[in-house]
Amino acid sequence: MSDDEDRRNYSDEEGEDVGFDDSDRDDDDSEEEEDDEEEIKRVRDGFIVDDDEDEEDEEDEEIVRRSSKKKKRRKEAIEEDLDDEDLDLMEENTGVKIKRPERFKRLKKRRQEDEEERPSGSSRHDSLHKIFDDDDDEDMGDGQGGYEDEMDTFIDDDEEEDEDAVDSRRDRREKAPVKPRARRAPIEGLSEEVWGEWYEVFGDGDDYAYALGKENGEESYHEMKEPPRLKDVFEPGVLAERMMTDMDEIIRVKDVPERMQLRRGVQADKLTDFEIEEETLWINENRRSVDQPALPTASVTPVLKFMSQEMLEVPFIETHRRDYFTRVDGQNLTQLLSRDDLWYIYDLDLKFRSFLERRKAIRELMERKNISDEYIDDSILKAIKLEELGDISDYLNLRYSKRLDTRRDAYKRPGSGGAYDLVKREQLAGFIKDFALSAREFGTNVLEGNKRHYPDDVNLSPEELAANYVGATFATADRVISIAISMIAQEISVDPQVRKAIRSKYDITACVTVTPTEKGATTIDELHPYYPFKRLAQKSVRDFHDGQFLQILRAQSEGLVKVEIKLPEEKRYLASLEDYFLTDNYSESAQRWNELRRKILSLALKDNVFGLMERYMSEKLRTQAEEWVAKKCQTSLEEKLNVAPFVSRSMRSDRQYPPRVVAISHGPGSSKDAIQVAYVDDNGKFSDHMKIDSLREPRSQKDLVDFLDNRRPDVVVVGGFNVMTRRLLEQVEKVVGDLRELRGDDVTVIMTNDEAARLYQNSKRAIEEYPEANPLTRYCISLAKLVQNPMNEYAALGNDLINIRQHPLQHLVGEDRLRDLLDRALINVINSVGIDINEVVASPYKAHMLKYICGLGPRKAQALIKNIESDDQNGASLDKRGDLVIRKLLTWNIFMNCCSFLRVRTNMNGDVLDDTRIHQEDYNLARKMAADALEIDEEGLEEYENASQHVEELMRDDGAEKLNELLLEDYAHQLEMIQHKPKRMTLETIKVELQHPFRDPRKTFERASPDAIFTMLTGETDQTLKEGFIVPALITKIRDRTATCRLDSGVDGVIAIQNVADQKIGAITDILNEGQTLQVKIVRLDKEKFFADLSCKESDLRQGDTKLRMLQPDRMFDQFEEERARNQINTKVKKNNFVARKINHPLFKNMTADEAVKFLADKARGVHIIRPSTRGVDHLAVTVKLADDFYKHFDILETDKKDDYSLGKTLKIDNITYSDLDELLVSHIESIISKMETLMTSSKYKENAADLKQSLDTATKAKPGAAVYGFTLDRKHAGYFLLIYKLGGNRPIHEMGIKVLPEMYILKGQSNKECKDINSLTNSFKEMMMQMSRPKPAPAPMPSTRSTVHMGGPHSHSGMHPSAMGSHHYVPHQAQPHMAHQPIPMQGAPWGTPWGGAPWTGAPGGHMGQGGHMTGPPGHGGPGTHDGYGSRSSRAPPTPRRFMPPPGQQPYY
Repeated sequence: MSDDEDRRNYSDEEGEDVGFDDSDRDDDDSEEEEDDEEEIKRVRDGFIVDDDEDEEDEEDEEIVRRSSKKKKRRKEAIEEDLDDEDLDLMEENTGVKIKRPERFKRLKKRRQEDEEERPSGSSRHDSLHKIFDDDDDEDMGDGQGGYEDEMDTFIDDDEEEDEDAVDSRRDRREKAPVKPRARRAPIEGLSEEVWGEWYEVFGDGDDYAYALGKENGEESYHEMKEPPRLKDVFEPGVLAERMMTDMDEIIRVKDVPERMQLRRGVQADKLTDFEIEEETLWINENRRSVDQPALPTASVTPVLKFMSQEMLEVPFIETHRRDYFTRVDGQNLTQLLSRDDLWYIYDLDLKFRSFLERRKAIRELMERKNISDEYIDDSILKAIKLEELGDISDYLNLRYSKRLDTRRDAYKRPGSGGAYDLVKREQLAGFIKDFALSAREFGTNVLEGNKRHYPDDVNLSPEELAANYVGATFATADRVISIAISMIAQEISVDPQVRKAIRSKYDITACVTVTPTEKGATTIDELHPYYPFKRLAQKSVRDFHDGQFLQILRAQSEGLVKVEIKLPEEKRYLASLEDYFLTDNYSESAQRWNELRRKILSLALKDNVFGLMERYMSEKLRTQAEEWVAKKCQTSLEEKLNVAPFVSRSMRSDRQYPPRVVAISHGPGSSKDAIQVAYVDDNGKFSDHMKIDSLREPRSQKDLVDFLDNRRPDVVVVGGFNVMTRRLLEQVEKVVGDLRELRGDDVTVIMTNDEAARLYQNSKRAIEEYPEANPLTRYCISLAKLVQNPMNEYAALGNDLINIRQHPLQHLVGEDRLRDLLDRALINVINSVGIDINEVVASPYKAHMLKYICGLGPRKAQALIKNIESDDQNGASLDKRGDLVIRKLLTWNIFMNCCSFLRVRTNMNGDVLDDTRIHQEDYNLARKMAADALEIDEEGLEEYENASQHVEELMRDDGAEKLNELLLEDYAHQLEMIQHKPKRMTLETIKVELQHPFRDPRKTFERASPDAIFTMLTGETDQTLKEGFIVPALITKIRDRTATCRLDSGVDGVIAIQNVADQKIGAITDILNEGQTLQVKIVRLDKEKFFADLSCKESDLRQGDTKLRMLQPDRMFDQFEEERARNQINTKVKKNNFVARKINHPLFKNMTADEAVKFLADKARGVHIIRPSTRGVDHLAVTVKLADDFYKHFDILETDKKDDYSLGKTLKIDNITYSDLDELLVSHIESIISKMETLMTSSKYKENAADLKQSLDTATKAKPGAAVYGFTLDRKHAGYFLLIYKLGGNRPIHEMGIKVLPEMYILKGQSNKECKDINSLTNSFKEMMMQMSRPKPAPAPMPSTRSTVHMGGPHSHSGMHPSAMGSHHYVPHQAQPHMAHQPIPMQGAPWGTPWGGAPWTGAPGGHMGQGGHMTGPPGHGGPGTHDGYGSRSSRAPPTPRRFMPPPGQQPYY
């Protein structure tokens, strides 16, 4: 049959033109024609994959061979032509216009650029895309080229030339110039004579190429260097990120789905039929081990063959192989495997491959080491779990440790042999045989549950028998027994049968017990998220069906709980195992042997195997919990993806393009935030935007109306970050209402879930796509695209998708597994919808979805787009699905996977079936069904121009309903008889697609519900805010009978006068004030209006909301133990004069001072809690962490208390009164903490006084004349600071006290300086130092007797009666010559002390210390009084400072 006839036959049968044109092919390309004929034949045969097709590796080798030959032919063809400069010179000398092969010239130019500029890792399709770019004509130069036909975009050309090909090409370049070619005129219109003359004069153009190259500063023509490779230019991390490594290229060109190649830890090789059958049994065995019903074997086996032999992915199997897992009963069609079941099989297939590899490795290890052991061989055959293969590996390493070299064999585990010595084992073989059953015999007994083997009864005692083995190696009989016990225990602990039996026991009966640690007992209260499992009492491992175990492990890592996984009656189980190991003899020696055997079992099981099983169960439960949470995340994402583009009432339901969208947002909604408006057209392109200051102004409203009227959107979507967005929504609805009156169009205003837009606005992709736009504008763009196609916008997030919270426990799941299942959600939805391949090629935004198509992945999708883009002959688009193979854009297996999910819109050269989900292998069935529905016979079909024209007629004329009249059951039966393949579900799929081609299966887009909007704008859920909760509220305005409030979340609320107090009041202002923060109870919550009715009555607050807020305890929660522990705490509290209180506040803890200190030990400084006070029920205490191991306890006095347990209505702290606990915390405690934090973050602050003093000494040594200072905590008085200073290198160090109040600092000195901030504090200190440095006047002479002392003079201590000093003894101060001209050194403060009293008098409460400084007991008080730190601010220092001597003694100056 000729080529033309062959193509005509194909066109008649398939209705497609494969696109071959012999005019573009050389006559001598017979080999390439044969290859193409093979491809045509495969397409003509209906794209049916034969079971006995060639092996994958052979196909790859054939592809590479053909590609190399084509490249070689192109190179040889290029070398036979002249370059442009030669042709120009010929025209100039002959005057003959020479026709130039432009395409040939461009390819020649492009080849040279490739050799000189392109990195070795770049795709050849990148180059092909630039070859036909007309902008590069002026830059063309001499070089080598390549000739491409329409078949050259096959994916194998994406693969770079191998190193041998590169070396060969380099060798050819380095050879001498080629010999003169035959004198044949290559240009049409030239005679051989003219050509000969030209050749004699000019040659072939290469004679002087070396000179031209030298002129340009380049390498000689014959000395061109090898172009640099990508890995020589870029860092490995950059290449990996851009998928340009050698491994990426292998994945890209290999005819195996990319995701199958990337499955971690296994090779994507085909399994044999025997392995498939084994895997089917293996899957059901694993399902039974986790209490799941077995899957039907008849359905699992073919599914595994599709996955593991034909390399087909789940979406394809679900769509086109449903016949193999569907039960057909007349009209009743029952699907036996769901999509989740198919993914489950897919995941288990990965585990089974790991199982096979591990098993194979063990066998190869045994073969390599010449180990022959029937027991191991039998254990390998019976192994069905990876853990069992691990047991065999451990057993192998113990028993054959001498043969295994740990440096070469990966299965040798460090320390697995322990004290096990094969030499000693051989020496004690006889003793061990008499000692007990072998590990294998004991394992057989345990595994079978039957005492098949019995130990031998030895008449001698263990010591007597051991004496026979005493010698040089073993010094005593006890040493023999000890080593034998250790060896037998090790053998039992690694025996595969023993481990298998005990593992099975743990799988069925093991229990988890959780108990709180000392820290957890106080930390985990009833409102803590860990409270439901705070005390679990033997919860069965089979009862863990959710993600709770992940929380348990997290609590354990935080040191809050202890977790044990034990058998419920471990001692009884151990005793039952002893029955299989001990003898039944009751003699004295037998009992002695049994005692030692019990010791062996205890050592082997309790100390080894049980611990191993606990770790195994912990890992198993963790994996199950992670899988549960990850699948919940997948389900949540699928629900968000499974939403069709928005369709308004004014839009046609059959419109094929998305809506025009305007997105509006003001972000946080503050007065400084402008309103951003973005318009995205129906092509998904960001086309326009505007900024509005406020929609309250009529001019701004008109501007928005004009914008909307100009752009005519179908929908307006509003977004924001808080409750203020609701007001923006109302304003936009008003503006759109005005627009409706203006033009009558029905424009819808909606809100939708904006989580993807919030993530996008500051992402790297957003900045690259819209660098000029601000983040809020990018947020609006993403919000608009979410309305147009949620599936596309989520797919475009890529790896950032993992940052969107799908489940509360999502952060506890490993990122790899979570990302796999989130990608799986995209794979499921995108393949169920399908995508238009030409739209994907034209739009980089839509291209994000292509990698999720069945069979593809990021690398293959990237290559496919480049292949199509580079094919300028076909307009960089795809006309027919068959072109994916004919034009060699995809390899065969990848085409089979993705074909039906890629939509190709019908044009004049296409096939209407390409616009359906019908797979190309089923086109003949679809044509047959259409012909039967239209009642067209074979003769009638010959009248149509192409094979699918009648199908188009059926679909166009709404005749698809005629398909319902066909008897598909009979037709399927006939097909099965002929093809031996079930086709009933395939026929059903064809019927649906012909009736509704590519119908969108997603649910209709709906505007966000009030609950969803409420959560989106407030962040509150039913678990955090609902009716009955008690929350803090700020009173913003008080009217006659209502008080308007605002909650922390931004929700507005109202307290009616009847809900203010239990008793009748005259006015709200009698109890409440504007700006007051108080606790309120939510009486009613309207989420749609963001409004709540509130109450602050004592009767409503007294009951609290603990029962509403607390999580439901686990079914196995040990309530009795919890009550007992709580009673113990209460008893301990009573002993310490501690009364537990019920204060409804998140910071309140029923703790003592010591417990509070322990609780805050690992917290950051400034963290504080409220607790009961030991001073009585009318006091509270606030404990604040100031620094490590340093805390401040504030005392709060309560008044107006209803009872001993309720909170007082008036709270007093430091003589300041507050009416609410939150007000006290914010206005007093947190203000003090803020002031303290300001000091502690100062550059002059040191944590310890010793460090600060050392620093001051160092500074003054470097600069002796400098005056330096710094701040530190006063460790003796919590809440105070010390200002430590030094006025020069030879001066002593002095201190001043700093008291911290909510609104100021008080610097304790000669007068208490009130300083509002740290700058004022330092300035006051400096002024004080300057005053002290001024010269003082000379002192007046003192009378010599006490009776003549004048106490009321200007330099005396005012207000002090002389008798106040007569009863004290004074130590005189040693006067110095320069006393009058220098400040007096100070120890505590210049003129006072922290304890009260004056240093220059004998004031009560102090005594004169060394150097004339006062010390004494602490006092209390505020500024201006004797408080806990400073002196009286009203006192002024005398000038000069002098001290009164004892009676009869002269004063000292």
